Amino acid sequence: MASNGDTGNAIFRPMTRREKMQLQKLIQNLPRDNLVRVVGILGRSNSSKTNLCDYITIDLEKEDNGTLWRLYYYV
Repeated sequence: MASNGDTGNAIFRPMTRREKMQLQKLIQNLPRDNLVRVVGILGRSNSSKTNLCDYITIDLEKEDNGTLWRLYYYV
């Protein structure tokens, strides 16, 4: 990860397809209580995703690199 001077402007490298597949599996195996934090991370980049429901669909191809890496480091 490179930085533009502070962590708010960090530049994240794109995730490989393999890393995205691994992230998907890790998220699927999280306990329900931990999914609240995943929704919170997603909500940082898109406030329309902050509503909780029984089923969450995440399109990893549409998330920005910073969000993907925040999710990866969380799970």
